[in-house]
Amino acid sequence: MRRPCLEDIELRRNDEVYLDAPGAERTHDPNTAGDFCRRFDQVDLHTLMDAINEVRVGVRKQQPERFFDEAIIDMDGVMTPTTGQCKEGMDISYRGEWG
Repeated sequence: MRRPCLEDIELRRNDEVYLDAPGAERTHDPNTAGDFCRRFDQVDLHTLMDAINEVRVGVRKQQPERFFDEAIIDMDGVMTPTTGQCKEGMDISYRGEWG
């Protein structure tokens, strides 16, 4: 089965919009990124998540009240193969599966 995470970095390396979002001129080669990511264990990841969450709370406290009037949730979906022909929103995935 295809592992899309690291391999898809290559697709983004020349995507101007993707690079502009964080203000980057380039991203790591997928092999370099994979080597880098594999250096961390579960404790390291939890430490990083705790640090991010701690900073996030501080940033939210600095926001004006009107900031919280509307929330936009950006999420990724999973395409589940199906044979339902009348399902609203049904489409074909990049793998050629209907779902």
